[in-house]
Amino acid sequence: MSDITRREFLQRSILLTLGIGLVSCEDENGEEDHESPGTLLGFQSPKKVIIIGAGLSGLVAGYELTRAGHDVMILESRNRVGGRVLTLRSPFSDGHFAEAGAARIPPDHDLTLGYADHFNLKLDPFYPRSNYFVNLSGEDRTFISPGIYIKEPPWEGWHIKRKDYVKIRGGTDRLPQAFADYLSEQIHLMSPVELIEQDSTGVIVRVSDGTEYNADRALCTVPLPVLDRIQFAPSLSNEKLDAISGGYNYASSTRVFIQFASRFWENEGLNGWGNTDLPEEIWHPTWDREGPKGLLMSYLSYDRAVEIDQLVDQERVEHVLDRFNSVFPGAHDHAENGVSHSWALQEWSGGAWASPTGEQEEALGSYIGNAEGRVHFAGEHASYYHGWMQGALFSGLRAATEIHEADRSLFL
Repeated sequence: MSDITRREFLQRSILLTLGIGLVSCEDENGEEDHESPGTLLGFQSPKKVIIIGAGLSGLVAGYELTRAGHDVMILESRNRVGGRVLTLRSPFSDGHFAEAGAARIPPDHDLTLGYADHFNLKLDPFYPRSNYFVNLSGEDRTFISPGIYIKEPPWEGWHIKRKDYVKIRGGTDRLPQAFADYLSEQIHLMSPVELIEQDSTGVIVRVSDGTEYNADRALCTVPLPVLDRIQFAPSLSNEKLDAISGGYNYASSTRVFIQFASRFWENEGLNGWGNTDLPEEIWHPTWDREGPKGLLMSYLSYDRAVEIDQLVDQERVEHVLDRFNSVFPGAHDHAENGVSHSWALQEWSGGAWASPTGEQEEALGSYIGNAEGRVHFAGEHASYYHGWMQGALFSGLRAATEIHEADRSLFL
């Protein structure tokens, strides 16, 4: 399939899913210019929109609303964009990096793939195709051939095989950065929002230094565990308040990264990937990078993440290194440095992804993404793709469509 044909296919399938029509136009040379996967259609009177949060949902909404002619400002609490897309490049050397957040992309996540294509980002296989994977159960190590390992899904009960996952070449943060490059003058970092007040005439958003901004509409993409830091006037619905107060679970996830002076595990024919019975995933994030050094990552979630979060950063590294010495004998002798990242302990996240029980989803799931007056809501928690970039993009586009199509003069 040609690049243009593939792009057109992705765009049509995405827009039909969102209920948005397809637009294309001709440039001055008469050639068709295909728009982004979430292009907003139809002329609407320009609105002033304030977006709280520069994660993927806020960025994609800001991108499409700006391209549709609206006046957009994005307020972000952190000193960076991307939210829970975070590529760590320090303290690693020789160009190595690792993903603290979103990393692998399934083949059916058309929005994620569509925007990577839109920004001309290259994709690579996520899992290696050579050398053996290792599994540690108790004290027993088992080597698994790549032909077997990559033909299985990464989780029990999941349907997509490992061989079908891809990653963004150069780091997942290249996707949010592509949005941010377009929106650079509209993004205000280190601007925590404290108040969102609305009435029939508009919205007032106040940040921590006391500055107030006025808008026609606001989009809030803040994760539920930290949403109580914002005062809403009038108050949010009872369903949202229940979700914010702990009625909608979030998963804990912690990753520990250790750089090694050499890829000593290759002496046994291993590729640096595998599993243990904690349970735990082990990744070698830069397996396809040239050079002698290697980087191994321990991916812990739920109860195992909560347990290791009781340790301080360097203790986590030492704890994982001790275990790696059983998985990859000699690990202690080759380790150079390490670092960890806990999403549950992050000030502006409070968790890795929304992970509600069935009862919580049934009771609250349909309310979390609902607009309340002039304030709209998005984020992976406000989608059916919990824990994926696809969810953030999907919900961001849904909210952007709501704002784009809303009558500016009405309090809806």
